[in-house]
Amino acid sequence: MLMPLKLVRDQQLQQQIFDQLRDLIVTSRLRPGSRLPSSRMMAEQFEISRMTVLLTYERLIADGYLETRPSAGTFVARPFPAPAPMGVAEPLTPYECPGPAVAEPEARVGRADPSLFPTQRWRSLMRAGLDRMGTHLAAEHPAGSPALRRAIACWLSSSRGLAVAADQVILLKSRQQALHLAAHLASRSSSRSSGGTETRIVVEDPCDDLASATLAGEGSVLVRVPVDVDGMRIDCLPAGDAALIHVTPEHQRPLGVGLSHDRRVALLAWAAASGTLILEEDCDGELRYGATNVPSLMRLDTADRVILLGGFCVSLGPWLDMAYLVLPHGLIASALTERRLIDDSRGTLEQTALAEFLEGGGYARHLHRLTKAYASRRDALLAALRRHLGDPARVWGQHAGLHLAWFPSPETGSPDSLAALARLCGLDAAAVPARQAVLLGFGAIPERQIETGVRQLATLTQKVRNAEAHDRGRA
Repeated sequence: MLMPLKLVRDQQLQQQIFDQLRDLIVTSRLRPGSRLPSSRMMAEQFEISRMTVLLTYERLIADGYLETRPSAGTFVARPFPAPAPMGVAEPLTPYECPGPAVAEPEARVGRADPSLFPTQRWRSLMRAGLDRMGTHLAAEHPAGSPALRRAIACWLSSSRGLAVAADQVILLKSRQQALHLAAHLASRSSSRSSGGTETRIVVEDPCDDLASATLAGEGSVLVRVPVDVDGMRIDCLPAGDAALIHVTPEHQRPLGVGLSHDRRVALLAWAAASGTLILEEDCDGELRYGATNVPSLMRLDTADRVILLGGFCVSLGPWLDMAYLVLPHGLIASALTERRLIDDSRGTLEQTALAEFLEGGGYARHLHRLTKAYASRRDALLAALRRHLGDPARVWGQHAGLHLAWFPSPETGSPDSLAALARLCGLDAAAVPARQAVLLGFGAIPERQIETGVRQLATLTQKVRNAEAHDRGRA
């Protein structure tokens, strides 16, 4: 679990952690009963002394904000002695939102490693779910398992600092279904408010091909906005009305950059002025390497404009492609109606197992191990690129997810040829020719194979350059 804290190195670390954790608790972004990371996990996340974390926890326990449970861990106390939450926004007004848009196909890289899946624990959870299945089927909620929705709300509170209620969470079978539901909501709302005129959906450029195809499926016009090293170019957003804007602010698909804080604030202001709903997708954000200092769009939102799309396909693998939407209160009823029309099926067994995995702390421990393993592979890839290709080129997107974007110099080769050669060398690669980038995945490849593959890639690219030079000489 990554805690949403921001530490300044030239100030007293213990006091900073104490103040920020207390603020998360009194503003209900960390709820009573929420499990905190172990002192070792917290120390590793922020690269500080474990003793600093232990002393901070002891102060919060002494003040009644935290409590320890034998053999379980450290939790937010029930109830905590806090004043009325300060600085909480006024109740937000529900609003109607407009419709869809299209995106540009890009190849996908960044596969999860099946060997890192917690198979034994998951098998045990599924067996326990089967034993309890008969008592839960009749009481199934149209939004999905109440237990899993509560667990996700609690997880978002502790890992993202989001004060969301369980009834705001709607479970869906996959990311594609979640995208479809969001587009459907936007398109229906837009057609009512615009009298049936054509609706627009704004997407990043380049954009994830599956997302763009799904969002365009409602017959909307896609408006593409370019991405640079700080994320979507807010100064290039279109004038006039738009139904929906889809962004991936934590790890942009496919280039991997994060949306800067200033641009997040500007995007929210633009959405408020244009009456646009924001679909914030944060699937890759579960795997973050190091502290995150930029709050999510939903956390910054004060106008009920943001829908959060999350899931577990990155952290648990595509074989568990369950997703969820966190909705503003004013859209919950419409979303439940639309969900029944799209797909009213249930995934009770998997939802029961995942709820227990989250509530019991197994998911936080799994994510901690996973992040360490993937960070090591990412470091191996970055080191191999520097060592064997000696290329001063830029790299984007190494802070999260399972792939990064490499921008080789023109002398090294074209993105298409380099991606093809990389695949021959056993690497997970694809080209984004329009941006002169090569996407390199590091999730499913062992460190030794990464080193070998990049070394072979360097050898092959040199042979290609030599052959081209020889051909030019003969000509």
